[in-house]
Amino acid sequence: MFTGLSAFPMTPVTANGVDEKGFNNILARLTTARVDSMGILGSTGSYAYLTPEQRKRVATLAKQVAGDIPVMVCVGAVREGANK
Repeated sequence: MFTGLSAFPMTPVTANGVDEKGFNNILARLTTARVDSMGILGSTGSYAYLTPEQRKRVATLAKQVAGDIPVMVCVGAVREGANK
């Protein structure tokens, strides 16, 4: 299904939440480098520290910036019911 280089970028955060500008900059560099796919919100993506709304926003931003590069959005929780 996926071949080549899959990048799993960090999700930069500030005291106020996701650093959208910083995240877009990271993704733009990956897009320019023509990675074969991106894995968003994995263990390097700080998913455990983000609310469901923030995760949705990060996934939306990733798809917008990635263009035709496939984006995998990782899902998970640190405990049952953590995403409610």
